[in-house]
Amino acid sequence: MDIPGKIPPLARTSYTQPSTKPVEKTESTRVAKGDRVELSPQARELQAAREALAKMDTVDHEKVARIKARIAAGTYKVDAAKIASKMIAESLLDDID
Repeated sequence: MDIPGKIPPLARTSYTQPSTKPVEKTESTRVAKGDRVELSPQARELQAAREALAKMDTVDHEKVARIKARIAAGTYKVDAAKIASKMIAESLLDDID
C-alpha cells in the first residue's frame, strides 16, 4: 500500500533503531562540575501551577453541602438513565485504552 507523503524508511531509521556505535567521551560530552539547568519562564509558571493544583482541595464542599441539603429535604432526584449512560460511556472509553 502506498501512502502519499509518508516518510521513506531511510529517514525513519535513526529514530527507530538504536545506534550500534559506542559513544566516545570527549570534552564536549562530559558534564563539568558546576553545570546547571535554568528553567524558562513558561516552565516556572507551569511548575507553580502544578504546585497550586496539588495544594487545592479535591472536594467541592459547597456542592456536597447542596446535595446533602436536598437529600435531607427529600428533593434530591437521581436520574438513573443519565448515570447508566455515563457508566457505559466510561466503560467504552476504558476499553479503548
